Amino acid sequence: MKLKHKLRHHLINSPVIRNIFGMGFFRALGVITNFLLVGLIYRYFSNEVLNGIWLTIFSILTWITFFDFGMGNSLRNKLTESISKNDSTLSNMYISTTYILMIVPTIIIIIGATISADFIDWNKIFSVNGDLVSNEYLTLFICVVFILYALNFYFSIIFAILHAMFKSYLISGIQALVNVINIIFISVLYLMKVNDLILLGGIYIGTSVIVLLITTIWIFKFNKQNLTLSFKYFNGSLIKDIANVGLKFLILQLAIIVLFNTDNFLISRYLGVDKVTSYQLVNKLLSVNTIILGIVLTPIWTKVIRDTAENNINENRKTLFKLLIVFFLLVIGVLIIGFLSPLILKVWTGSNILVSNKLTIFMVIFTIIHMWCNIFQVILNGLSKLNIQMICYGIAAVINIPISIYFVQHTDLGVVAIILGTIFSLVVPGIILPIYTIRYFTKS
Repeated sequence: MKLKHKLRHHLINSPVIRNIFGMGFFRALGVITNFLLVGLIYRYFSNEVLNGIWLTIFSILTWITFFDFGMGNSLRNKLTESISKNDSTLSNMYISTTYILMIVPTIIIIIGATISADFIDWNKIFSVNGDLVSNEYLTLFICVVFILYALNFYFSIIFAILHAMFKSYLISGIQALVNVINIIFISVLYLMKVNDLILLGGIYIGTSVIVLLITTIWIFKFNKQNLTLSFKYFNGSLIKDIANVGLKFLILQLAIIVLFNTDNFLISRYLGVDKVTSYQLVNKLLSVNTIILGIVLTPIWTKVIRDTAENNINENRKTLFKLLIVFFLLVIGVLIIGFLSPLILKVWTGSNILVSNKLTIFMVIFTIIHMWCNIFQVILNGLSKLNIQMICYGIAAVINIPISIYFVQHTDLGVVAIILGTIFSLVVPGIILPIYTIRYFTKS
């Protein structure tokens, strides 16, 4: 009974367990609300042209997140270390210095978007007839969404602080809350038959800005770590430290984007856009396992930083061992989903989509290798071992496109050739990162 009580007490009080269950719940809620929101926005527009403009602009806006030069992840690592050492002064210096530094790219985005918007013929960019939507209207829309998105990007710094405080689940909660609020407001507009791009953009992004601002005020007012945001804590000597780590994270993020987000383009370019559907459906189906692993890994990153700051190498070794157990359980899940994929796809899409067994098999292999790499990437992120990752993922990103094109042009594999190229590229981090991690733990 004592052992049972002790185990229950550990599960309730473990920040990692709380984060995993909390993130699991809020992530599921986020997926559901996002699905509803996408459908609602599609219905909101009276024609496909406006919806196309909306989707195009927001695909571009997501790239703004990289203008933080990796400083969000840099703050996460540095702040977790200082909190672990109970150094509130250093924590406040890292927070205040990062917030002040981030004002610069935020202002650049706002000024750049506002000035350049006037000089661009948006009707030509979107191939939209001026009788349907005027260029002046589109210019105002661009200015509104870019200004709000820049503010949203700035206030998102609070996410790094929540990660460092072992409150990663709140991030998923915030995103789900924003979706719910947007569903309510946009539903009202839809029922009122209001059809306005600017109004929709203002509500959609403005809601997130307000929620993040309130969250930021609340966190700094009621946190237990005495974290404070103030100009008096700005420390110029920390800029180099924050920027150096941030730049490494930026390079790593860009390499990973090239590695995992070019497949659709390559398929469209060399095989035809119609081939993208089967590829994406199988990919999304199997990525359920990657998402589950991501929920587990998010608090682990912070845990590894904390344990490293406390020189608790044995705890890091135990963490890696537990993650490998989770990995092998998820591998079983990948194999089961892969085997049942024809039936699942039929139920999911309501139609008999033809997906070759060869594509499914190679997508299963890709998913397993992807999860394997993610485990060691998060461990090394927590250890602040970024150089080895930059080299491995940099090589993978550079060779990925040429290898994929070679397989497409010199084999009859079709769409399978693209995923095969990505698999070959992932072999580099898939072999080197585990060897590096194990050698690090062996020597420590």
